[in-house]
Amino acid sequence: MNPHKLKLGILLDSFDVPAWVEDAIQRVINGNAGEFVLAILNGAPDKSNKYDGSTIVYSIFNQIDERLSTKEPNPFAKINVAGLFSNIPVIKAIQTGKNGDWLLNESDIQEIKKYQLDILIKFGFEGLQIETLNLAKYGVWFYHHGDDRVMRAGPPGFWEVVENWPETSSALLAAGGKFSPNRVLFRSHFVTYPLSPARQRSYYFWATTTFLSRQINLLQQLGEAEYCRETDKFNAAPLPEVKRYEAPSNFPAAKAIVKIIVRLIREFLQRILYMKQWFLLFSFNKDEAVNFHTFRKIAPPKGFFWADPHAVQLRGKYYIFIEEFSQVKNKGYISVIELDEEGNWKAPVKILEKDYHLSYPFIFKWNDKFYMVPESRANKTIDLYECVDFPYQWNFKQCLMENISAVDSTLIHYSNKWWLFTAMAENEAAAPNVELFLFYADDLFSGKWTAHPKNPIVSDVKSARSAGSLFVKDGKLFRPSQDCSKGYGHGIDLNEVEVINEAEYRERNTLSIRPDWDKNIE
Repeated sequence: MNPHKLKLGILLDSFDVPAWVEDAIQRVINGNAGEFVLAILNGAPDKSNKYDGSTIVYSIFNQIDERLSTKEPNPFAKINVAGLFSNIPVIKAIQTGKNGDWLLNESDIQEIKKYQLDILIKFGFEGLQIETLNLAKYGVWFYHHGDDRVMRAGPPGFWEVVENWPETSSALLAAGGKFSPNRVLFRSHFVTYPLSPARQRSYYFWATTTFLSRQINLLQQLGEAEYCRETDKFNAAPLPEVKRYEAPSNFPAAKAIVKIIVRLIREFLQRILYMKQWFLLFSFNKDEAVNFHTFRKIAPPKGFFWADPHAVQLRGKYYIFIEEFSQVKNKGYISVIELDEEGNWKAPVKILEKDYHLSYPFIFKWNDKFYMVPESRANKTIDLYECVDFPYQWNFKQCLMENISAVDSTLIHYSNKWWLFTAMAENEAAAPNVELFLFYADDLFSGKWTAHPKNPIVSDVKSARSAGSLFVKDGKLFRPSQDCSKGYGHGIDLNEVEVINEAEYRERNTLSIRPDWDKNIE
């Protein structure tokens, strides 16, 4: 046992676990902060059918939904993890109790205590009362799939979809030990896919697999006192009403299924009857409190959409760099629109195209030269281009990062350092809209980027993804972000960056823009 590593135990119903659980365990093993010293198997797992006759409608719907809508890789496919624990002791523990309230036998409790665990991780052992167990120094750690502030229990992802919540939450919690009675260690928020609970689960369960290893690493690095301070932000008072959600009985389940089917039909008809298209709005009004009714539209022709505008003002003209997406090619490339000070604009000119999708043409100026970092997630790179003939000719300069599925990368030179903000998912099966990562370097061209120790600096679909250049106003640094909770690019926020250095990052929302001035804008 490495004395610098935390001693870990794990509770499992069996060594056959869902794929997302295997991924979470593997990440802990691959890390350097914790080491498993004990595995505890459920000696008498509940073999009964979770849903009785009163919930048969839900059960049938769930099976059909999972078969039709679960995305690959399936987070719930069974994987045997016995090999991961072949070199440590295994205890078969017995749960005793009734009516869903279970305890461990006293002899099992005493045996587990001999291993002097720092953390006991719980996957399985449903219904086990852990709040008062004193089996590990930092308690029992477990996942709660749902917003722990407003809901208890319930089938994961189901009620969020039925009630059309704009976001779905998951958390990692601890109970007992030094975190008695319980403590939220990490919480994140994901977009709710409104047409299928199974599709929703396959999206966000993969995104949660990093929670466990991250928090073990953080506890080991910071120590107990600093770690508690770091997680205080997740432990504000709960919202007033915490409801218990259960698998629905047959009549409520039927009503819920009808809701989802009606939503599916509506979505199908909208796709047939309406053309959804990104377009641009602009104004020369410098007032922040602008009236969007006064903005002028730049609309693309049929079969195209224009998005991700980045504007450069030069020699009395504006150059609007955009993603131009061709529905025929099903691929985006980078174009530029020239706009004069009277608001007259020219048709876009294509300036950069690859055999993979490009978007988000982030433009910046450094040492009297213009540079561009387009999103190239499809190529798994973050690439830098240098302008050799503004605005139409751009040459590849260098790859800033490779083997990375990153979106909307944005740089700024601030406080004598380069800061690179990029949204990505550490697990490729998850979507990149949820978490924002920060890297820094002394030299833009060195290729030596250091990951910020607080990564991800944002874990929330409402504010993670960048929405354009960071800027300084009245001595304050602001980061624009996207709210993707009701769909990609639903809204824009401005966040004041209160602290940014090699050890800390903190921001707060100062302005929100939502599509509430025109009923036809989503």
